[in-house]
Amino acid sequence: MKYVLIGIAAMLISSGTVMAQNQEQLKAQNQEPLKAQNQEQLKTQEQKQAMLQEFKGTLTEEQKAILQNQEMTREQKREALQECFSEEQKTMLQNNKEVREQNREMVKGNLTEAQKEQIRNNGREQGKETQKENKAGNGGNGGSGNGR
Repeated sequence: MKYVLIGIAAMLISSGTVMAQNQEQLKAQNQEPLKAQNQEQLKTQEQKQAMLQEFKGTLTEEQKAILQNQEMTREQKREALQECFSEEQKTMLQNNKEVREQNREMVKGNLTEAQKEQIRNNGREQGKETQKENKAGNGGNGGSGNGR
């Protein structure tokens, strides 16, 4: 009887060790895609920064003055800049837009439904906070939308 109990204990210990090894392997397999995704996002972030710096280098004094003008709304600045962008700048903006869309689709494809729902909820919360800030910032008349 004693030997039977020792045998059962040995089997339980060995099966526990195998289960722990299997869990470690599964954890490592699950982390590999996350590591790759994080590396891809870091690479994308670096590319965005490089593109932004390159674009900033092409701005004329007139365009910089428009960007720094505190009297203009965001929409007015956008319209004024659109009128004075060079063809090279328009091409850079179009390329940046395409890269952003590709990245958005890539990330969207890798998200679980729970993560997508969390992003939607975060967006809703940010929208509510922005509305509250706008109402508080202009006497509660609904917000002007220009950030002042």
